[in-house]
Amino acid sequence: MIRNGGDGRNAQVLHADVVAIVTGGSSGTGREVARALTSWGWAIVIVYLEHQRAAEATVDEFLAAGGNVVAVRADPADDLDVRRLFAETTAAFAGVDVVVHTASGSASLLYEQAARHVRARGAIVSVSAADRVTPGVARQMHERGISVGRAPPGDVLPFLERWRRHTIA
Repeated sequence: MIRNGGDGRNAQVLHADVVAIVTGGSSGTGREVARALTSWGWAIVIVYLEHQRAAEATVDEFLAAGGNVVAVRADPADDLDVRRLFAETTAAFAGVDVVVHTASGSASLLYEQAARHVRARGAIVSVSAADRVTPGVARQMHERGISVGRAPPGDVLPFLERWRRHTIA
Protein backbone atom coordinates (compact mmCIF):
# COMPACT_ATOMS: atom_id res chain seq x y z
CA MET A 1 0.00 0.00 0.00
CA ILE A 2 1.24 3.46 -0.83
CA ARG A 3 0.40 5.41 2.26
CA ASN A 4 -1.33 8.73 2.35
CA GLY A 5 1.41 11.13 3.27
CA GLY A 6 4.12 11.18 5.88
CA ASP A 7 2.38 13.19 8.56
CA GLY A 8 1.85 10.42 11.09
CA ARG A 9 -1.73 9.67 10.06
CA ASN A 10 -0.72 6.22 8.84
CA ALA A 11 -0.86 4.71 12.30
CA GLN A 12 -4.55 5.41 12.70
CA VAL A 13 -7.72 4.68 10.80
CA LEU A 14 -8.70 7.74 8.82
CA HIS A 15 -12.24 9.06 8.87
CA ALA A 16 -14.18 9.75 5.71
CA ASP A 17 -17.90 10.11 5.10
CA VAL A 18 -17.65 8.23 1.79
CA VAL A 19 -14.86 5.84 0.79
CA ALA A 20 -14.45 4.82 -2.85
CA ILE A 21 -12.23 2.19 -4.41
CA VAL A 22 -11.31 3.13 -7.99
CA THR A 23 -9.63 0.48 -10.12
CA GLY A 24 -7.33 1.97 -12.72
CA GLY A 25 -7.34 5.13 -10.62
CA SER A 26 -3.86 6.28 -11.56
CA SER A 27 -4.54 6.89 -15.27
CA GLY A 28 -7.21 7.68 -17.85
CA THR A 29 -10.86 7.47 -16.88
CA GLY A 30 -10.05 6.05 -13.44
CA ARG A 31 -7.81 8.99 -12.59
CA GLU A 32 -10.43 11.51 -13.73
CA VAL A 33 -13.12 9.77 -11.70
CA ALA A 34 -10.84 9.59 -8.65
CA ARG A 35 -9.94 13.29 -9.01
CA ALA A 36 -13.62 14.27 -9.15
CA LEU A 37 -14.54 12.10 -6.17
CA THR A 38 -11.66 13.62 -4.21
CA SER A 39 -13.08 17.07 -4.99
CA TRP A 40 -16.38 15.85 -3.51
CA GLY A 41 -14.50 15.20 -0.26
CA TRP A 42 -14.50 11.41 -0.59
CA ALA A 43 -11.61 9.26 0.54
CA ILE A 44 -10.16 7.36 -2.40
CA VAL A 45 -8.32 4.06 -2.75
CA ILE A 46 -6.53 4.00 -6.08
CA VAL A 47 -6.02 0.47 -7.38
CA TYR A 48 -3.11 -0.10 -9.71
CA LEU A 49 -1.42 -3.22 -11.02
CA GLU A 50 1.71 -2.30 -12.94
CA HIS A 51 2.33 1.43 -12.80
CA GLN A 52 3.48 2.17 -9.26
CA ARG A 53 5.13 5.49 -10.20
CA ALA A 54 1.90 6.72 -11.79
CA ALA A 55 0.00 5.68 -8.66
CA GLU A 56 2.52 7.46 -6.43
CA ALA A 57 2.28 10.61 -8.56
CA THR A 58 -1.52 10.49 -8.38
CA VAL A 59 -1.47 10.07 -4.60
CA ASP A 60 0.96 13.00 -4.28
CA GLU A 61 -1.19 15.19 -6.54
CA PHE A 62 -4.40 14.41 -4.68
CA LEU A 63 -2.76 14.88 -1.28
CA ALA A 64 -1.39 18.26 -2.36
CA ALA A 65 -4.95 19.26 -3.29
CA GLY A 66 -6.17 18.27 0.19
CA GLY A 67 -7.47 14.83 -0.71
CA ASN A 68 -7.59 11.75 1.48
CA VAL A 69 -6.09 8.99 -0.66
CA VAL A 70 -4.08 5.77 -0.63
CA ALA A 71 -3.02 3.45 -3.43
CA VAL A 72 -3.10 -0.32 -3.30
CA ARG A 73 -1.47 -2.66 -5.80
CA ALA A 74 -4.01 -5.34 -6.64
CA ASP A 75 -5.08 -7.41 -9.62
CA PRO A 76 -8.91 -7.38 -9.87
CA ALA A 77 -8.69 -10.85 -11.46
CA ASP A 78 -6.81 -12.38 -8.49
CA ASP A 79 -8.96 -13.53 -5.57
CA LEU A 80 -6.27 -13.01 -2.90
CA ASP A 81 -5.43 -9.55 -4.24
CA VAL A 82 -9.10 -8.52 -4.19
CA ARG A 83 -9.54 -9.81 -0.64
CA ARG A 84 -6.41 -7.90 0.43
CA LEU A 85 -7.69 -4.77 -1.34
CA PHE A 86 -10.85 -4.75 0.76
CA ALA A 87 -8.92 -5.58 3.94
CA GLU A 88 -6.42 -2.74 3.36
CA THR A 89 -9.19 -0.31 2.48
CA THR A 90 -11.07 -1.18 5.65
CA ALA A 91 -7.86 -0.86 7.68
CA ALA A 92 -7.18 2.59 6.22
CA PHE A 93 -10.71 4.03 6.21
CA ALA A 94 -12.90 1.74 8.34
CA GLY A 95 -15.07 0.66 5.44
CA VAL A 96 -16.00 0.92 1.76
CA ASP A 97 -19.02 2.69 0.31
CA VAL A 98 -18.39 2.74 -3.43
CA VAL A 99 -16.46 0.67 -5.96
CA VAL A 100 -15.74 2.09 -9.41
CA HIS A 101 -14.27 -0.42 -11.85
CA THR A 102 -12.52 1.33 -14.74
CA ALA A 103 -9.64 -1.12 -15.27
CA SER A 104 -9.68 -3.64 -18.06
CA GLY A 105 -10.58 -7.20 -17.24
CA SER A 106 -13.39 -8.93 -15.46
CA ALA A 107 -14.90 -7.53 -12.30
CA SER A 108 -16.50 -10.78 -11.09
CA LEU A 109 -14.13 -11.22 -8.11
CA LEU A 110 -14.43 -7.52 -7.30
CA TYR A 111 -18.24 -7.81 -7.31
CA GLU A 112 -18.10 -10.92 -5.13
CA GLN A 113 -16.02 -9.21 -2.45
CA ALA A 114 -17.93 -5.93 -2.80
CA ALA A 115 -21.17 -7.78 -2.04
CA ARG A 116 -19.62 -8.75 1.29
CA HIS A 117 -17.68 -5.61 2.17
CA VAL A 118 -19.36 -2.53 0.69
CA ARG A 119 -21.49 -0.86 3.34
CA ALA A 120 -25.24 -1.26 3.09
CA ARG A 121 -26.74 1.21 0.61
CA GLY A 122 -23.39 1.54 -1.15
CA ALA A 123 -22.80 1.60 -4.89
CA ILE A 124 -20.82 -0.29 -7.50
CA VAL A 125 -20.35 0.96 -11.05
CA SER A 126 -18.36 -0.49 -13.91
CA VAL A 127 -17.43 1.04 -17.26
CA SER A 128 -17.40 -2.38 -18.92
CA ALA A 129 -20.64 -3.57 -20.45
CA ALA A 130 -19.24 -7.10 -20.38
CA ASP A 131 -19.18 -7.32 -16.59
CA ARG A 132 -21.92 -9.55 -15.24
CA VAL A 133 -23.05 -10.09 -11.69
CA THR A 134 -23.85 -13.70 -10.81
CA PRO A 135 -27.36 -14.31 -9.42
CA GLY A 136 -26.06 -15.10 -5.92
CA VAL A 137 -23.92 -11.96 -5.76
CA ALA A 138 -26.79 -9.89 -7.19
CA ARG A 139 -29.08 -11.24 -4.46
CA GLN A 140 -26.56 -10.30 -1.74
CA MET A 141 -26.24 -6.78 -3.15
CA HIS A 142 -30.01 -6.38 -3.44
CA GLU A 143 -30.53 -7.55 0.17
CA ARG A 144 -28.02 -4.95 1.37
CA GLY A 145 -29.43 -2.16 -0.80
CA ILE A 146 -26.25 -1.79 -2.86
CA SER A 147 -26.81 0.02 -6.16
CA VAL A 148 -25.13 -1.64 -9.14
CA GLY A 149 -24.69 -0.09 -12.54
CA ARG A 150 -22.77 -0.02 -15.78
CA ALA A 151 -21.94 3.29 -17.37
CA PRO A 152 -19.76 4.52 -20.18
CA PRO A 153 -16.79 6.54 -18.89
CA GLY A 154 -18.58 9.87 -19.28
CA ASP A 155 -21.58 8.68 -17.26
CA VAL A 156 -19.80 7.31 -14.17
CA LEU A 157 -19.87 10.60 -12.29
CA PRO A 158 -23.55 11.33 -13.09
CA PHE A 159 -24.39 7.79 -11.86
CA LEU A 160 -22.52 8.46 -8.59
CA GLU A 161 -24.04 11.93 -8.26
CA ARG A 162 -27.53 10.43 -8.47
CA TRP A 163 -26.53 7.77 -5.91
CA ARG A 164 -25.06 10.45 -3.65
CA ARG A 165 -28.18 12.64 -3.80
CA HIS A 166 -30.46 9.68 -3.16
CA THR A 167 -28.41 7.98 -0.46
CA ILE A 168 -26.38 10.59 1.38
CA ALA A 169 -28.59 13.67 1.18
